[in-house]
Amino acid sequence: MSLVRLLARPMLASAYIANGIARVKNPKASAGSVAPLLSLAKKNVDIPVDAETAARIAGGAQVAAGALLAIGRFPRISSTILIGTYVLDVVGEQMSKGKLDPKEELANGSLLTKTSLLGGALLAAVDTAGRPGLVWRAQHAAEELREAVERNTAKAIDAVSPN
Repeated sequence: MSLVRLLARPMLASAYIANGIARVKNPKASAGSVAPLLSLAKKNVDIPVDAETAARIAGGAQVAAGALLAIGRFPRISSTILIGTYVLDVVGEQMSKGKLDPKEELANGSLLTKTSLLGGALLAAVDTAGRPGLVWRAQHAAEELREAVERNTAKAIDAVSPN
């Protein structure tokens, strides 16, 4: 792991971990942002949890995923979990506020901060630490397989064809 990743991942994770701990300790404060999405989901699916429990679950997921990101374990998966919890948080918060006042949001900085954190988590989710990604590996494995099949087919044809 490079020095930049060694320093950047815990820095990024710290904000998510702090937010998750706050949610677990005081779920009433963030239940308002979870409630609108939970009520929408309950219209279609029977979900046996209230908004406070859902806020605690999201907070626990943020703490766990943030800790994994901070120590460099499963960084892409943990970043994806952080993205999911924060997108739900931002969407739910905007739904609970109702009509947006862009000037107020910019002055407050809350949405801007959350957007910045989401950007960092998106970068962490796609960071392959200098190694080829899964798509590249699959494409090259398929190419090697095709070449091997062509070679073996040519050898088999040469072996059975009369010269």
